[in-house]
Parts: sequence; structure tokens; C-alpha cells
Amino acid sequence: MEEKTNIYDPEEPRDDTPRKEVPRPAQEEVNDKPAGKTIAWTIVAAVAVLALVYFLFFYGK
Repeated sequence: MEEKTNIYDPEEPRDDTPRKEVPRPAQEEVNDKPAGKTIAWTIVAAVAVLALVYFLFFYGK
């Protein structure tokens, strides 16, 4: 008897949607534009913090 593992199988259908159509959860998703803006601002903030650390501790030594 073969046991089912928890490994992802891309060939196994997840719902009754044919392979060439967009799945229902993707159609019901809200607009991801705010998330895209948040990622951009997070990257800008990270670069600013890294630049500040560089100039405070390493610049001019």
C-alpha cells in the first residue's frame, strides 16, 4: 500500500478548474497594488538605514 506524502505534486489538481483557466482563488483576490507600494517603501527604508549605519560607523575611517 502506497502512503500519501505531504510533498507538493504539480500534476495533482487542486480543484475542479481546468489547467488552462485561472483558478477561482486567483479571480477572487483583491488588487495587489497596495502591497506593491509597501514593498517599494520597505526597500527604500532598508537602503536608508544601511546608508545611515555606513556613514555613522564606517565612513572616514
